[in-house]
Amino acid sequence: MRVHAVKTSRGKPDRGAAELPLRLLLRFSDAGYEQRFLDHYVGFYLRYAQASLLLGLLLIVGDYLADRIAFGPGPANLQRLTLALPVLLAGLAFSFTSVARRHWQAVMAGFIVTVAMCLFTILVRIDAEGGAGLRSWVGVLNFTFLQFYCFVILGVQFRHALVAGLAIVAAFELALWRYASMSGEEAAYWSYHVVTVFLLAAGIGWWREFVLRKEFVARVALDDSRIAAEQRALQLAHYDEVTGLPNRRRFTELAAPALERAQAEDQACAVLHVEVDRLRGVNEAFGRGPVDAALATVAQRLRACIRGADVVVTSPPAGETGDTGVLARFSDNAFMVLVADLPGQERASAIAQRLLAAVGQPVIVAGQPVMLSASVGIAMYPGDGTDLAGLTRCAEQAARAARDAGGAQHLFFDRELNAGARDRVLLENELRQAIQGGQLCMHYQAKVDARNGALMGAEALVRWQHPQRGLVPPGRFIPMAEECGLIGPLTDWVLEAACASLRRWSDRGLRTVPLSVNLPASSLADPSLLEQLERLMQRHRLSPASLMLELTETMLMRDLPATSQVLARLRDRGFGLSLDDFGTGYSSLSHLQRLPMNELKIDRAFITDVARGGRDSALATAIITLGRELGLQVVAEGVETDEQSQFLLARGCELQQGYLFSRPLPEEAFELLLRRGSTLSVPTAAAA
Repeated sequence: MRVHAVKTSRGKPDRGAAELPLRLLLRFSDAGYEQRFLDHYVGFYLRYAQASLLLGLLLIVGDYLADRIAFGPGPANLQRLTLALPVLLAGLAFSFTSVARRHWQAVMAGFIVTVAMCLFTILVRIDAEGGAGLRSWVGVLNFTFLQFYCFVILGVQFRHALVAGLAIVAAFELALWRYASMSGEEAAYWSYHVVTVFLLAAGIGWWREFVLRKEFVARVALDDSRIAAEQRALQLAHYDEVTGLPNRRRFTELAAPALERAQAEDQACAVLHVEVDRLRGVNEAFGRGPVDAALATVAQRLRACIRGADVVVTSPPAGETGDTGVLARFSDNAFMVLVADLPGQERASAIAQRLLAAVGQPVIVAGQPVMLSASVGIAMYPGDGTDLAGLTRCAEQAARAARDAGGAQHLFFDRELNAGARDRVLLENELRQAIQGGQLCMHYQAKVDARNGALMGAEALVRWQHPQRGLVPPGRFIPMAEECGLIGPLTDWVLEAACASLRRWSDRGLRTVPLSVNLPASSLADPSLLEQLERLMQRHRLSPASLMLELTETMLMRDLPATSQVLARLRDRGFGLSLDDFGTGYSSLSHLQRLPMNELKIDRAFITDVARGGRDSALATAIITLGRELGLQVVAEGVETDEQSQFLLARGCELQQGYLFSRPLPEEAFELLLRRGSTLSVPTAAAA
């Protein structure tokens, strides 16, 4: 029989109840644990007792037939069938009733005592008729068998068997000393044997139940651990471990019936996708553990700010009642909720505002208050979708659009978002094919000495020449490559193409200049980066100094100690290192001092208005001075006017890059610059 765990008030198995006291009347100290034992006991031993009652019936019928054959028919012998047999039949019938499962042990013991009294009466009458009754060894054997029957064969608990056995011994002693007309020596002789057998049977019965209870304790411990493991697996399969909220699978199970009711009753519904903005940066700054604690706090706030009347997806955690679990966690930074019976979009918008306000409250992360924000996407039923999968997909797209628009706001889904999402998926698949299918090409933008236009270097820029879409701008497919995991293969292709171009130019006798290649954060974290670059240098017979690796300061600050070690190894091997977009990230002077860089690039954001004076000119001047003092080569990018160039030259920044000198050029056009060595006479057609 399967044993189910009995829970305490806290929902955990009661371990203390398994302690087994070694008492004469065996019983667990905890009533609940004792009941578990009885439930398990009755499942098997009630059938065992029924078989024992059938055995008793057969023995009584056998005694009747044996006496009839040996001594002939007699009224006393017939009483076996008319007196003892009905008692056993009544006990057997009682064992099949529903009441028997609750009280069968005491009743069974009572039936055995009643049978003993019946045998006492029958044996006394047989003696009176001159047969082999109580005065013979047959009568003694009958009572001895009843003792074993109580303790061993019937299978009731020891405390009930002991009472029945004592009653049988008392009846036997009464018969010996009062009704059997035996001498004192004979009565003492038979009493000694019966009491000895009684003690032996009682010991066997006590030990049998003790072993049974010990085995039950071990079985229950195994069952409890298995059930706890099953419950744990069920919890992990349907609920989020950090927040305790239903996960995506459980949300689908809970929301589907609610959506079906809305469809049947022609009600409006809304699915809201809540995505916490820029959580990855917080995770990188503080670590997973503190951020998980903050997310649990956010989940509690979201749960509290949604009224029970708004939410139909509820799943209270263990030990709680009421509409407490109102949200589902869909991913690391996303939550989902289904709202039913809406009068219109205004109600959904009000709920979204409450969610935004809940996320916008400060949370404590690693002992520091941190401000978070969220982007909420709303999909309405039936306008945006008729099934749960479609509604959640539309809500996710709307949340993504709200995030791209700056975050901390909510947007409703519309068909344009759906079209954009489809186009994005298609573009992602096409980019995977483009990397392998030869659709990518390289353009090169010159770095020049602004004093004379001399070509001092170039930046390698990847372009995608789509067969149907035409030239896809890098701002469209490079961020997508970073999000979908294609930035690694894309970077490998760029490095290979850049090194191949350097080799071709050298083989053609052209003047080669250092070529800059942008590296993503994933490449810097790759332990095989240095080995990959050295293989490229060997295969293309290049010097490491011909390659300049550009990295953004935001990327470098993610793990500064590890980054510094990687950069130091790259610089020791001869590779050039350039700090790109300086001034737009952390811009910590102490960090800059620790980084083994060769070049510092001023971001174009500081160049646009540099000639007009003000803060931009002051910042640009400070960056130039800082780079020169640190022994770095300073490059200004995004130079588009002569005024900007002259201002930078006056402050000591000779190396410049921008449309004023040259746009990014395909390889054939860039070779013309290499032959001339200057950008002062770039042909119009080539520039175009």
